[in-house]
Amino acid sequence: MACGFDPAGEKPMDAPAVYREWWAKTEACSGLVGDFDRVQWQVVPGHSFTCSSGACAGHWEPGHAIFIAGDWTQSEMVVRHEMLHDLLNRSGHPDPPFGVGCPLTWATWSGSVVGLRSDSSRSSPID
Repeated sequence: MACGFDPAGEKPMDAPAVYREWWAKTEACSGLVGDFDRVQWQVVPGHSFTCSSGACAGHWEPGHAIFIAGDWTQSEMVVRHEMLHDLLNRSGHPDPPFGVGCPLTWATWSGSVVGLRSDSSRSSPID
């Protein structure tokens, strides 16, 4: 991608069907509406990739680009966290809707965490 953020090994990804369901849930919790089909999905091999926060599981870029580390592509929290950035059309984590409204941070998520290694004492940041 020519967006200025190019993690090593990124490849375009077709969004799994469940992503549309997750998008609808994220619209509902945030009260925002957006166009799912405008998102450019990118998968980066591995558990994390370098981003502005360090080593990240996910990252959103202006222009509707979402990058997800390969190990996290089925993590509802990581994917929806990036979806919320796209709906907000901004980086940062204002609360609400992050935390209150949409519990899409490591500290607020109560669902399962696919991709978390049992030997990890700390989760990869989501940006």
